[in-house]
Amino acid sequence: MAMAKYRYTLALLTDGRQVLMLNRFKSPYPGLWNGIGGKVEAGETPAQAAQREIREETAIEDHAYQLSQLGLMDWYVDGVFRDGIYLFKAELAAPIVKSQYPQWMREGILQPYPPEWLTRADNTGVVADIQRLIPQLLAGKPIYVHTDFVADRLTDFTLLDPVRVPRDEEGNLL
Repeated sequence: MAMAKYRYTLALLTDGRQVLMLNRFKSPYPGLWNGIGGKVEAGETPAQAAQREIREETAIEDHAYQLSQLGLMDWYVDGVFRDGIYLFKAELAAPIVKSQYPQWMREGILQPYPPEWLTRADNTGVVADIQRLIPQLLAGKPIYVHTDFVADRLTDFTLLDPVRVPRDEEGNLL
């Protein structure tokens, strides 16, 4: 079996009370609240890509948070592997100042929300897999998850054993 290529990052930025979310203008999932992330560019490590995406999408500099790589997500669409996503938590050094939001950015609208609101079962304004990932990532525990979407609807969200996360010879996440 060929090893999956992981080409994307996703980070949740939190001050411990709120999570800074992005309502994207473009695909995937325009109009829904999402984490911060994007493609890993040539020559970047996953952490470097996550930091660049955080800068580009939020204008928050690297020194303003502590970044932790927590795991991977296998992203399937209609039962076919689409790609993999490196999962991060970015713990902000200072509290989020709600009066500074919403902010219009190039990628979408930034707004902080409490995790309790983001994870409510009746909240259909959050990307479904992100909604399920929030408690896992905020807990700061290793995670490996399989997701599958059919017609933009989450049909499978399975937490796998984090020990099974694909790693290279040095133990780095692939």
